[in-house]
Amino acid sequence: MKYTTSIFLMLLLITCSCAKTSNQDHSLTPDEYLNFGMPDYSKIWSYDDYRNACDILGDIKATNPLSLPKKSSDRSGMYFDRIINPDNLDFVQDESLSLQQKAYKIQSYKHIQEFLIKIYTDLDSTEQYYHRELIDLYIFSISIAQNMLDIGYQINESVNENDMVMQSGFPGIQSRYINTVSFILEIQERDSLFEPEDLERLSDFLSSSILLNKDWMEGSAIEDVKQQVQKLIDNSSSEYVIKQYNNLIESL
Repeated sequence: MKYTTSIFLMLLLITCSCAKTSNQDHSLTPDEYLNFGMPDYSKIWSYDDYRNACDILGDIKATNPLSLPKKSSDRSGMYFDRIINPDNLDFVQDESLSLQQKAYKIQSYKHIQEFLIKIYTDLDSTEQYYHRELIDLYIFSISIAQNMLDIGYQINESVNENDMVMQSGFPGIQSRYINTVSFILEIQERDSLFEPEDLERLSDFLSSSILLNKDWMEGSAIEDVKQQVQKLIDNSSSEYVIKQYNNLIESL
């Protein structure tokens, strides 16, 4: 319920902004972010680094909302790239960590990601200044959800007693993945918020993810996804997105 509520609130934030805005760059320089206490962008970020970055970005957003790191910016692009860098999730491959440790760790990243999406969403404007950044944050949220599933699969196959205790939580992980997919599909219906090429990237990534997981999405889950995809097709103005999702429906 808590996760579903968070998804609903993020969707509400997005729908309050109905148009994309200019590509002007008001972000800070790396040295300025470092002076605020941001972690070094040149290293892999730990969970504590993310928490620190979220606190600082939240403060920056409150005082200067257009100065967050921006995608492809000469001033701050390296910081945004670090925020969404999948290398930050490499701990899921760390054999020195138990599956239980990995599971608890990746779950905490889900909350970080939700917070980042909220920070980059402009509730007080009729325009969406960070429309490009939001696309990458949505893609990163799918990656986190997939990592949660992958760890869940390993736990289900484990005979370790500590892991077996956690196996009952796998349906909840699947539910969180479905919620993430549903959230992003609904966001894509508001295609005036985003650039066409960014919607195409998101459609490619999400379609591939859904196909990767279609075998366990049975019954009402797969039907709900198909209905949402069809609704998106009916409301989309992008021929590419329509074609991509029509192909997805045929494959489900």
